[in-house]
Amino acid sequence: MNTYTDLINRRATNTESDECYTPEDQIIPLLKYLDKEKTYYEATSGKSSSILRGFTKHGYNMVGSGSRDFFDCGRSDIFDGVITNPPYSKKDQFLEHCYSLGKPFALLLPVTSFQGLKRGQMFMDKGMSALVYNNRIDFTGKGAPTFGNAWFIWGFMPPNQIHWVDNPVSGRKKKSIDIGIEN
Repeated sequence: MNTYTDLINRRATNTESDECYTPEDQIIPLLKYLDKEKTYYEATSGKSSSILRGFTKHGYNMVGSGSRDFFDCGRSDIFDGVITNPPYSKKDQFLEHCYSLGKPFALLLPVTSFQGLKRGQMFMDKGMSALVYNNRIDFTGKGAPTFGNAWFIWGFMPPNQIHWVDNPVSGRKKKSIDIGIEN
């Protein structure tokens, strides 16, 4: 059986895990729901964090986790909320821990994460909103993204809303067109 974790393991930046880095531009649709005056916590920025760089580039305050294990974090450790692309093999644990912290969060997950008995019950009991991306994210840079993603959001926007957004197309070279006009 091929699960998303199996797929990511085959395509991941680190082939021993489901570690893939989010292209910096994939945070752009999320920004309109956030407050530039607040500080956000990137829970999986141990080695590198494109998310952290993207936030900083756009003038937002974000603190990376460094080598700290997210599951050891308490409410006061995560500032004004969590924003991360967790390992998909641990998505349920991330969701549970985020809910338990009681602060806003946004997790970039495969769209299939809407389903699942345990997850679905969490969403029904606690609420969940989402920004569903129209374009698949190319996490590997190989130009062949194989699954869709969404920001699963709690606390940054009203509960139980789904918005479809045109996220930046990543992994494709933009073609320039010569229209023959000279300045």
